[in-house]
Order: sequence, then structure tokens, then C-alpha cells
Amino acid sequence: MVSSKKRDVWRQSLSAMKASLESSYKFKTVVQEETRLIDGLTTAKKDYIVFSGYRRNAGRRRLDDVKSVIDAALERIECCESEEASRIYLETLKAVTMQTRWASILEKLTKYDHVLH
Repeated sequence: MVSSKKRDVWRQSLSAMKASLESSYKFKTVVQEETRLIDGLTTAKKDYIVFSGYRRNAGRRRLDDVKSVIDAALERIECCESEEASRIYLETLKAVTMQTRWASILEKLTKYDHVLH
């Protein structure tokens, strides 16, 4: 019975993490795009407005990658012993942390992408 409760907690935690990452992604994307649009409309220097970029394209793919890692962990947790499920949960947390850090770094680097071309 204890392992069933632990399993439920791990599943709920991973599901909440997935939902949080998705809602955070959507919110930050909307804010970034609206900010770019407003900046573009108020700045007379440019003859074009860039309001969609990394977050909408590659950022979305990275989010989908993280979600698939979480989904795979949710499936694997269901089919194994408590000790193995615990290991899967911790590995998933580490993988999600690493992927979100890389995504953050890549997103920051895209600010300079237009300068290089």
C-alpha cells in the first residue's frame, strides 16, 4: 500500500511539473511576443517587426522534448517496483532540470543571433 501511495505522489508531481512547464512556456511566449510587437510599433528605426522567434519554434520543440521525457517516466513508473520507480522519478527530475537549463541558455543566445548574420 505504501508503494502505491508513493507511486501516486510521483505521478502527481511529474504531471504537475509538466503542466507548470507548459503554462509557464505559454505565458512567457505571449509576454515576449507582445513586448516585441509593442517595441516594434513604437520604434521607427526598423522597417520590419520581429515578434515571434526562438520560443515559438525551437522553444516549443524543446518543451515537447521535455514533455515526452515526463510522459515516458509516467509510463515507466507504473510498471516497476518501488525502488526502480524512485530511481526513474529522480532521473526524470535531473533530465528535466538539465533540458530546461539548456533551453534557457539557448534562448538567451538567440538574442545575439541577428547580430551574427
